[in-house]
Amino acid sequence: NQQAAWPPTPPARQPGSPTPSTSTQTTLVPPPAATRRSISMGDFRRVTGPAGSEPPSAASTAPSSRLVTPSSSMEFEAARRRLLEVEERQRVVREMERRLEELREVFVRSEREAVAHGELVARIAGTAQQGEIYSAENSQRLKKGLRLKRHRPTIVFSSMLGLRTCLPWPVKLK
Repeated sequence: NQQAAWPPTPPARQPGSPTPSTSTQTTLVPPPAATRRSISMGDFRRVTGPAGSEPPSAASTAPSSRLVTPSSSMEFEAARRRLLEVEERQRVVREMERRLEELREVFVRSEREAVAHGELVARIAGTAQQGEIYSAENSQRLKKGLRLKRHRPTIVFSSMLGLRTCLPWPVKLK
């Protein structure tokens, strides 16, 4: 039941051993005692050497060497939430693109139908014009025919009178 002294003291250095460099050394630094909270609140952070010193080693910057703290977990959750939002937006964009493609296909199909209907209407209009021309010609013929029919009995009668002498049998008129 021995309590460890805070802050932890580094192990004693053997004489003749190299001195550890503070610029590349990574240590855990607790917050001041007045603001100290539990580890679940994310109080422990990775601290590197002074700012102007050499860059941290590859081992200290590798993702596996980072501490998993509640704050990094919260950052992970926030990043995951943002990723899910981006994926949802991409899904919505894909759905909109699919609908836009369907709409384009509808317009192309409608255009083809309009062209076909336009050709059909043009043929109908041409046929109607031909019908009007034929009916005008036939009405003129009918008018001529009616004029002749009006005078037909007199023409037939007069031709009978004129041709009476040409008949091979005698015709008596009463």
